[in-house]
Amino acid sequence: MRHLATGLAALAVCLILLPASGDGWMETASAGTSTAGGSGEIEALLLVCNAYGANYNLVRDVMELYGWNLTTAGVTASVPPCFYGGPIIVDTLVSEIADVSQYDALVVMPARSANGHQQLIDSPEALALVADAAAQGVLVVAFCSGTRVLAFADVIDGVEVTGHPDYLQDYLDAGAVWAGDGVPPHLDGNILTTRRGQYYSPQVCDVMRTAIDSLRAAR
Repeated sequence: MRHLATGLAALAVCLILLPASGDGWMETASAGTSTAGGSGEIEALLLVCNAYGANYNLVRDVMELYGWNLTTAGVTASVPPCFYGGPIIVDTLVSEIADVSQYDALVVMPARSANGHQQLIDSPEALALVADAAAQGVLVVAFCSGTRVLAFADVIDGVEVTGHPDYLQDYLDAGAVWAGDGVPPHLDGNILTTRRGQYYSPQVCDVMRTAIDSLRAAR
């Protein structure tokens, strides 16, 4: 895993910060490929953008510990980091994805909050992909300012969300209901939003797994 070394230090911090009543996320991770029906691997599409954040590596490492199949997608083939680390060479371009329903989840991965995921917002193909995923019952997940992407994709009208508070007006303009800042990962239908990726990444993955079980049954 080329991201594992970068994320292990942050993962250690996360484990220290997690409360003792966290119900043992490592045990949950070991069962991460299971669904309510007891079979089927999880396919997650990771949407990355310019100035991807340091928490990208931690979030990805936790998903890999859950045993999920991960595919990276970007507007460009190479995606530079915000501060350190090398560029991500994505598995596929956003424009090359013909059927987003083959994935169980589309995840707008962390990026530098000052950037606000602007590259994805400026891409009609990326916004259309997010909108299509939401319409087809795929679990749509956004970290931090990634909720802006959901706002510009017009998929959070009437949906309760969290996200980076600097972009609160964008969420409200899109018709979202603000769940507040500093709240735990927030699931409303097939839309999951969160902040504090370093702290909440194991909990996000656990919520994702449970939500995917339910969404698979409904699709």
